[in-house]
Amino acid sequence: MQYIAIKEEVKNDETYYIINAIPLKNTNKSVVQKIPHPLGSDILRYKTLEEAKDAVVRAGFSYVLPNGSKGSGKAKVSKYTNNKDYDSVILSVIQDKVNSSNSNVAASAIAALAEFPNETTFDILFDKIGEDNDLIRKNAISAICRYGNILQNRILDSLKSSNWVVRNSALACIYNLADSDSMDLEKCIIPLAETCEDNNTIVQAYALSVLAKVYQSYKKKLAD
Repeated sequence: MQYIAIKEEVKNDETYYIINAIPLKNTNKSVVQKIPHPLGSDILRYKTLEEAKDAVVRAGFSYVLPNGSKGSGKAKVSKYTNNKDYDSVILSVIQDKVNSSNSNVAASAIAALAEFPNETTFDILFDKIGEDNDLIRKNAISAICRYGNILQNRILDSLKSSNWVVRNSALACIYNLADSDSMDLEKCIIPLAETCEDNNTIVQAYALSVLAKVYQSYKKKLAD
């Protein structure tokens, strides 16, 4: 077992913890990252001892503390070990990521939720159509549209939301579903006409376009 010594350093009345590291370079020979290593000629500096210990353990080594005592990282037991309820496991993994600080991760989680239609996931999807992030919002709209036949009432209810982004996203759902067979278009006409009087001009403008499309699709279906 290889150890990396964690050394204490006081600089300008600040205490730091330093460990040996090796630099990783790209094709241009610029240093892009430093990795803790017992034989490293470079160093990494941390403000807390815990940060230094974590860095050593993540790199796959054990550590020697400034006081000479040794330690190593203990392998974490996965919370999913021996859990054969795969629906529960997968939904737990996905739901843990819908509020990720990384928008790409959150957007992917929202898209993945579409594979699990139930009341809990629908609640999350309707919450996310009010997101400021464009990708997250579009993925939520797309997921809702997959189940337009059972979510029509919730989509129409969203036209009354106090959040104009939610109202606009509900319009997007109706627009995307106007040519499908999964919507009762007649039920949409009056709510859309009312939304054309929305106090937000962005919503107003979009509602006019959606109403026109829905009504034309409605008349076409009557003629068929």
